[in-house]
Amino acid sequence: MSLTTQLKIGLLCCSSLATIQAAKAQEAPSIQDSISDVIVVRGRNIPEPQRATSQVASFLSADDLERSGDENAALALTRLSGLSVVGGRFAYVRGLGDRYSSARLNGSVLPSPEPLRRTVPLDLFPSNVLAGAVVQKTYSADYSGEFGGGVIDLNTLRVPDESFLNVKGGISGNLVTTGKSGIFVNGSDLDFLGYDDGLRSIPEPLAAVIDAGTPLSSLTSSEVEQVGESLVNSPLTVIQNGTLGPNFDASINAGTTIDLNDGLRLGLVGVVGYDQEWTNRNGLRQSILGTLLTDFETQSTSMDATVNGLGAATLEWDTGAISATGLYIHSTLKESQIDEGIDRSQPGSQLVSIESNTFLQRQLSMAQLSGDQRVGENIDITWRTAFARSTRDSPYEWNLMRFRDTPDSPALYSFANKQSTKFSYLTDDVFSGGVDISYEIPFAGPRTASISVGYEHSDNERDYDIYSFRFAGGNSIPEDVQGARPDFLFSPDNIDPARFFLSDASFTPDLYDATMTTHAGYVKTDFELIPTVTANVGVRYETAEQIVETSDRFGNIGSTTTLDNDYWLPTATVTWNFADNMQIRGGYSQTIARPQFRELAQSLFFDPETNRSYRGNRYLVDSQFKNFDARFEYYLGRNQFITLGGFYKTIENPIEEILFTTTGDSFDTTFINSPEAQLFGGEAEYRTRFDLLWNDWFERREWIFSVNYTFTESEIKVAAGDVVINPLSGFAEDASLFGLKGQPLQGTPKHIVNSQFGWEGESDRFTVLLGWVDERILQRGSPAGGIPTVFETPGIQLDAVYGVDIVLFGTDASISISGRNLLATRHEEFQLSDATPEGRTEFLTYDRGRSLSAGLTVKF
Repeated sequence: MSLTTQLKIGLLCCSSLATIQAAKAQEAPSIQDSISDVIVVRGRNIPEPQRATSQVASFLSADDLERSGDENAALALTRLSGLSVVGGRFAYVRGLGDRYSSARLNGSVLPSPEPLRRTVPLDLFPSNVLAGAVVQKTYSADYSGEFGGGVIDLNTLRVPDESFLNVKGGISGNLVTTGKSGIFVNGSDLDFLGYDDGLRSIPEPLAAVIDAGTPLSSLTSSEVEQVGESLVNSPLTVIQNGTLGPNFDASINAGTTIDLNDGLRLGLVGVVGYDQEWTNRNGLRQSILGTLLTDFETQSTSMDATVNGLGAATLEWDTGAISATGLYIHSTLKESQIDEGIDRSQPGSQLVSIESNTFLQRQLSMAQLSGDQRVGENIDITWRTAFARSTRDSPYEWNLMRFRDTPDSPALYSFANKQSTKFSYLTDDVFSGGVDISYEIPFAGPRTASISVGYEHSDNERDYDIYSFRFAGGNSIPEDVQGARPDFLFSPDNIDPARFFLSDASFTPDLYDATMTTHAGYVKTDFELIPTVTANVGVRYETAEQIVETSDRFGNIGSTTTLDNDYWLPTATVTWNFADNMQIRGGYSQTIARPQFRELAQSLFFDPETNRSYRGNRYLVDSQFKNFDARFEYYLGRNQFITLGGFYKTIENPIEEILFTTTGDSFDTTFINSPEAQLFGGEAEYRTRFDLLWNDWFERREWIFSVNYTFTESEIKVAAGDVVINPLSGFAEDASLFGLKGQPLQGTPKHIVNSQFGWEGESDRFTVLLGWVDERILQRGSPAGGIPTVFETPGIQLDAVYGVDIVLFGTDASISISGRNLLATRHEEFQLSDATPEGRTEFLTYDRGRSLSAGLTVKF
């Protein structure tokens, strides 16, 4: 093998991150013949993922997933530097909100089943369907231009190294839930699986009225009575008490590789899983509107049930591969809630009792076909196409408010129009495709360069329908009926024009249809500027047309919003391998963030999970970023390194949630473009492996320690003359009226810390995981409206995971035991004001409790 060939192979293996320097003596032939070729290699300790990227990135491997024992992708990602997860579902990169992070599956765009989000909730992805994940924090032109904090690319299992069949079962409990009293409705026979058997479907008489677009007020009294009586349903309205049992999970995953003729290999992987978990949330829910507006003791019990499946087939040959992947995830939240306390926006004594029931189904289905092919010696072609459908169905949302004269008196339906029933349905379809072509420019000698071009397209369509009704009347019913069970209160005997009659609860345009079509092309190049210095330079041109149209159920059009923009988005990253196993990266890029569909839809949406109402703002515009990044990396050995990084960003027109007052004594959430935000910060990470020589037990295990820390300082900038478009009036107003100047960016904590300590032995492994996320703004308040800002304190999370391999009846198996939230950290959302003597109100605070789990996996 020639020296040139050796150098090319070495450079290809190290990519642009580990530079191979070759020197051949250039002296007289007699001297040259007498010395040997010398190859100097830098970067022996740089791990393979970091070799393959020129970007600032963090990687989650299959080993990391096994060691942490996290049940889903959202939990697993909290272990990476600079990541925090809100509500156990949405990943924030460097503390920026989920709007500034995007999620992909094997490179393809994922739709979200959440009306308030474009990013898919990552708790939907069980860890057993994943082979790893990449979090890229610097922008490269081959990714979507919607890039603020980073992109999260989840990778599913593809081609196994060897055949396997694993059967897993687990049981878990929580100290504030398991064995404790909970509240729930009976529901349907399939509720335990997370499916409704038709019990919650819109009754046929009401469905006919909806399909015809007919107002209930246009029907005769007897027709209205017939429609109203069709809604009466005891299993969905009567909240019961009972002792909650333990949680269960089970899964089967299998895979094999088949050697075919002519060098072909077929990899097959399949995963099926089920998980059911009960959760009690008993705490306080308060709010401020000038003074203390609501003060509730809240009791909530939810059952989360998830069914998931993954199938993948990959055909490999010497120069390429084709993969087909199918993914199905169905996750359901069945929740009952009772709030007892004061609501000063209500009439009478203002002592109220509120009962509500929700059955929220989220589903994600995806089919993907992808491939890659090496053409000749210098050209690589990769392509992908996918169709994904995400749905969110919340049928039969039930809410009932009654009143008490004193805290100890019975709750009575003493005021009319305090009941509501809603049916809401969301469908989000994404068709996407892309192709990338990379050409490695041949050079004589050690120098390397490549150029890549690509095209990406996506069509996103979202339909959201909500049908709101209430039983009007009820002023003339006897007191014994006012305090009856909900199914007796709204029994057929009481549904007639003289007592209760069903009516439309909304004539506003609360439905919406939305589309977004994007086209993008890019060019980028990787090359060596000089030996040990490589660069990645590119530019992306991206155009998108986004349309949101609102309407009501009667076909009346509300508003239409269109955003049609195109951008040139440059990016450049330079890496200098200045010493053995050390390198510095620096980067600059321009990116964007578009408003989400729900944020543009000027219609009212109530989220039963958070008990909050949202209204969109049709006047929102795109946010534009300028990103500066730098990082020092020192690789000490296998999976051992030190990194120090810094970043600085400016955001023009960042989008933020803000609370605003509505008619009467109440408030909702909407969205605004703040004038500008700046943020800067740093990241530090240390990971090492070491031996403890205390005795034989310690010596037979490899010990692991890692810690990462992220500091972020953010600030809203408001200059003289800056304006904000009022989302209610549509008029430009002085930005100073919104109290934005000098405030932190919403959702951005100042400090994030994650650490791990444990061991890996021949047959066992143990890890203690500690994470801390600082206080952050959850929703921005409105000074003019007397609404303080809502803060969230995620606090400290301490977990411990232990696993051991055993032989069970002659078959390999493993046992896993974990403890979560061992410090019993509470969930805290609060407001600060002078409205209460304590100076603080609990917007939503409850005990999360400690959780313990055990699982057994049998490996065939």
